[in-house]
Amino acid sequence: MDRRSESPQDRLTRVEIRVRYPETDQMGVVYHGHYLVWFEIGRTELMREAGCPYGELESRDGVFFPVVDLRARYHASARYDEKLLVEARIEEIGGASVRFGYRILRAGNGRLLATGQTTHAAVGRDGKPMRLPLGLAARLAEGVGSK
Repeated sequence: MDRRSESPQDRLTRVEIRVRYPETDQMGVVYHGHYLVWFEIGRTELMREAGCPYGELESRDGVFFPVVDLRARYHASARYDEKLLVEARIEEIGGASVRFGYRILRAGNGRLLATGQTTHAAVGRDGKPMRLPLGLAARLAEGVGSK
C-alpha cells in the first residue's frame, strides 16, 4: 500500500488484486460491474487505514454510508489473471457526505483501465440523514496512516 498525507485530495490507498476467472466473460474480459466491487475494496481499505473501519462505524457509532451517487468511466479492458492496482482517495468531505475517487490500473505497465467516483451520505441506524460525527470527520481529514 502506498500512503500519502498531504491534503485529503492527495491521500491515496493502493490495493493490488488479480482478476479471477468468474469475473470475466467467455473472451476473458472483465465484466463491467466488477470494477464497482473493486472500487469498494479500495474504499474499504482506505477507511481502515484512516482508522475508520466500516464495521466499527456501524456497530459502535451507528453511522452508515450508503452510496447516493456513482460514476464510472472505462478506458481499457482488464483480462483474466492480470494483476491490477486499485487506487482510492478521499476527494471531498462534506457536512453529511464523503466523496471518494478511484483509478484502476494494470499493475505491469500502469495503463489506466477505469476511473470513478462514489458519494456516500451519512445516515443513522434509522436510515435518516445525519451530519458526520466530528471525530469521524477529523479522522478522515487527518488522512490515511494517521490512526
